[in-house]
Amino acid sequence: MLYGAQYFRPPFPSTSCWRRDFENMKSLGFNCVKLWAVWNWIETSPGEFHFDELDELCDIAQNHDLKVIINLIPEGAPYWTWDGDEENLYCTADGKRIHYGGPANIPSAGWPGRCMDDPKFAAMVCAFIENTARHFAGRPGIFSFDVWNEPHLEPMYDYRSDLLCYCKHSRAAFTRWLQKKYSNTENLSRAWYRKYSAWSEVEPPPRFGTWADMLDWRKFWLENLGRWLSLRVAACKQGAPDIPVQTHVAYSGILGNRITGGLANELGDEFILAKQVDFFGLSSFPKWLMGEEHYYRHLLHNEMVSQAAGDKPFFQIELQGGGGKPGLLGGEVPTAADIRIWNYNTIAAGGRGTIYWQYAPEPAGIESPGFGLTGFKGENTPRSLSAAACAAELNRALLDKARRLPVRNAVYVSRKTDLLCFASERREELYAKSLSGFFKAAYARGIPCRFLHEDQLASLPSGGIKVLYLPMPLVISKAEADVFAAFVTAGGTLISEACPGLYDEAGLLNQDCGIIKRLFNVNHVEVQALAANIEISASFSTGSFKGLWYRQLVSPGEGVITRASFADGAPALTEYRQGKGKAVWMGTFSAACFETSADAATGDFLASFLDASGYEVIDTLSVYTKNTPNAADNSPLIRAPVLRLAETGESYMVILVNHSEGEAHIAITFTFNPKVMEIALHGLECKIIEIAK
Repeated sequence: MLYGAQYFRPPFPSTSCWRRDFENMKSLGFNCVKLWAVWNWIETSPGEFHFDELDELCDIAQNHDLKVIINLIPEGAPYWTWDGDEENLYCTADGKRIHYGGPANIPSAGWPGRCMDDPKFAAMVCAFIENTARHFAGRPGIFSFDVWNEPHLEPMYDYRSDLLCYCKHSRAAFTRWLQKKYSNTENLSRAWYRKYSAWSEVEPPPRFGTWADMLDWRKFWLENLGRWLSLRVAACKQGAPDIPVQTHVAYSGILGNRITGGLANELGDEFILAKQVDFFGLSSFPKWLMGEEHYYRHLLHNEMVSQAAGDKPFFQIELQGGGGKPGLLGGEVPTAADIRIWNYNTIAAGGRGTIYWQYAPEPAGIESPGFGLTGFKGENTPRSLSAAACAAELNRALLDKARRLPVRNAVYVSRKTDLLCFASERREELYAKSLSGFFKAAYARGIPCRFLHEDQLASLPSGGIKVLYLPMPLVISKAEADVFAAFVTAGGTLISEACPGLYDEAGLLNQDCGIIKRLFNVNHVEVQALAANIEISASFSTGSFKGLWYRQLVSPGEGVITRASFADGAPALTEYRQGKGKAVWMGTFSAACFETSADAATGDFLASFLDASGYEVIDTLSVYTKNTPNAADNSPLIRAPVLRLAETGESYMVILVNHSEGEAHIAITFTFNPKVMEIALHGLECKIIEIAK
């Protein structure tokens, strides 16, 4: 396992602190340290590199048996890299040029540099990465190079309301992308409903309006950032072919810190980015950025990004160590319990360790005096001592061997639907809330659940999933429908919210509504909008549930059973059995309703579809929770303990994280051992229990 802290972001901390701080890191049980290699601090003039500070820090780390992660930061560009031509700067849709300056997180400035679609600038970035990697390649103790700190279209965190980048280089790159996709302007004209006569007439969309061009503009940028990452990885491997390369996202783009999305706005797609590196990671600042439900949301982001990493090692590469940056003197400081819960969230999601942001408080700028795990003078705090306890408990060979077992319940993640929601004037939050809502219904009842992304759909037949939920499935391709149909026929349960496959991948309305007919044997009649902030209710024989935003009216086909109805008698829930399984359709968006209201009846309804045991090797799983108000997380949501299983080869590991200050009691019967295992967790307690096979 990997445990440590981000330490050096030039020019801080000062050299007078280095040996003292590294000695304390070692005493805390840390085994690694992360250091920023900022371009403008190192390559002060073209071809002139200064590594003396990083060399000294690496020497000190080696003397304390600390592995080193070098985080490469070309976003702090040297001022000599700008040639004075404003056409070479990042550019918004309305023509605003973004000049080099000092952001919150790069004291030495030079941010955001220039757009990597400029081949001259890209070559300079890659030369910096390659030379830095080569310099450290022969050093003992270098764990990895992190080639992109929180990859996204760099200015977007400060310019979220703008559209970027419209520089001449990105426009040319977009045209090349379109030429590859459509071959000629005739095909593009048909796809975009235009009458182009030459490629020179084609421009990226400057505003929201038609969907087809905006969808292509977003798809281009997601792929383009993947290409930029591949350039960085190749440069790093050229300089240091034997050292692993990693990157880490600021959060799950498809979720957003507060479940408002961000995939198509900031353009960080963890499922594209993770494919190109050896290790993958996540930044999390739960108490600063995730709101009152930060225990739940931190777990959710770990689960999504871990799913993106797949079989690659996944780390919490940045974890909030002190107060965040809101307000003049920082934000709310994490408690010792927060540190502990967040650590175990990552382990439960299959993570391989934690790096704190950061070891010492930030001395200057907007982020001062936030983020420090330790005090102003380097003294330990309840946070650092809690981190030390986690390092001692979790940094063991057994956990290194452990691999997560597949969970039977899954939420389907659609990039296509997310992009469609964005194209409709930045409505990604509707999809993000739908994604979270079903997962939250499982979480609140202690039932294991996971995500399945559209890129991983081929694994559905063999991945052990028994229940698959489709939240707001506005876009379903024919290929996806084929896999879903086969899943049901083989014995799976498919549950879909309203309007499955209403649009195709180009944002065109499927007027024949063939997907809903094929999968659920119901015929589309109409989509009806609901009054703003008004929930719609549906009733069935033993209860009721609610939905938001819209309802879809249908007429059921032969063999379809209506399980619930709206107040006017229209079908609200249908069931259609095919082969060994069943396909369930609901006429509204209930997962988002539960996300926003935590309505208990709706949560119970959603959870009723779940495989309650969660795992193939668990026969029965039951949870009893005595909830009390939780000072660390004042959400109204009732929280059951998080339970996940891992396998070491010789044994199973039960990972338990109690997010509530109440008592939790868990009873598990395993299929290989009929004896019931009773476990009690008392108030924010975390446990890992090894069970022999």
